[in-house]
Amino acid sequence: MNVRGFRIAGCWTRARSALLLSIVVATTFIVTYASVVTVRPLFAPDTRYYAAMSLWFGGASKQEAARQVGEMGTQLGWLVPPVPTEQLFGWGLVQPRVVLPVLSVPFVKIWGIEGMAVVPALAMAALIGVLTWMLARRWGGVAAAATVVLIMCSSQIMFYGSAMLTESLSALWGALTLVAAWQYQRRSGWHPVVWMVMLTVVSGFTRQATLITAGAFVTAWFAAVVLRRRPNMWGVPAISVAVTSVAVQLLQTRLFPTFSQLTQFERKTGADSWGDALLGAPGLAVRIARHDLVSIAAADHALLVLITLSALSMVVFWRRAESHLLLGAILGIELYGVTNGTPTAFRYAMPGLVFFAASVALLISRAGLRPDRSPQRETPTDATRRSLSPRP
Repeated sequence: MNVRGFRIAGCWTRARSALLLSIVVATTFIVTYASVVTVRPLFAPDTRYYAAMSLWFGGASKQEAARQVGEMGTQLGWLVPPVPTEQLFGWGLVQPRVVLPVLSVPFVKIWGIEGMAVVPALAMAALIGVLTWMLARRWGGVAAAATVVLIMCSSQIMFYGSAMLTESLSALWGALTLVAAWQYQRRSGWHPVVWMVMLTVVSGFTRQATLITAGAFVTAWFAAVVLRRRPNMWGVPAISVAVTSVAVQLLQTRLFPTFSQLTQFERKTGADSWGDALLGAPGLAVRIARHDLVSIAAADHALLVLITLSALSMVVFWRRAESHLLLGAILGIELYGVTNGTPTAFRYAMPGLVFFAASVALLISRAGLRPDRSPQRETPTDATRRSLSPRP
């Protein structure tokens, strides 16, 4: 076969491989999402607050919204008493989370509270698409598909990503923020910076988890400084996301002062002061980590493999930015976990899912699972260089 034939065959093979990998990813998503929908109710306890806000934003009174939410809980057979109306709309922890309720208004108007499932489903599908695309561009289609399929095989990730909750949207905003940061590094300009700032604001009003992405970028920036990497392209993403994240947190504290993270932290550590709470934080962190790992090991082996491979990649490729990003994200996740004092078995880590995915994709790509390259024609100059090169 001549060189042109090899090129045609290589292009056809790559096109077919991309199609097959896309089919694998899409099929896995359909199967895993359908399994969640048919086996578990998508209306979780925290959905009460988002559903009530969505009904209220759509024109219903607070009393009517509370009644419909209470009826939904009764239909699901909950044994817990309904949340009072003043708490349903006045709990400072969830009051800032307006993005999911606002986006869900048209679907709630059409299908009632069940319409709250539409936005998380779309966000989860978009997240899988963004992860597949961004990982494939960086590490190849096979590594991307393997990583994304592993993610979708996690029952925990798929449930929290599909349920009427904020996790899938938060994970999507985190992935898109990393895309914008990589875009800035490839081609500096103000457009990616604007996108990072906007996504951080939207993420902050989806769920208070922006310090995870901020921690990832800041850690990558500091690591590049320590390693004396030039040019250090993480400075602008780190500053823009971190400053915006802190500003959003302070704004929310001012607008919704009924919830105190400090009080929650002190209560969970059993302390009476900020200093005593800090002293009790390491023990609380160990207890939460132990509980989460035991829960994951008992019920979600795919998630356990994902975490293990990402940790292995972080150790093996300790000089790579992907490892620094994951380390910073883990620090942010631990910050939220300790201050809330509640084991969540990876739920609080969902906004940082993209950093686990990037670390695993890097490991798989370096294991040799890369797309085949088509044969390249050897030019006369290349042949001359090869003939003149010293032999061992």
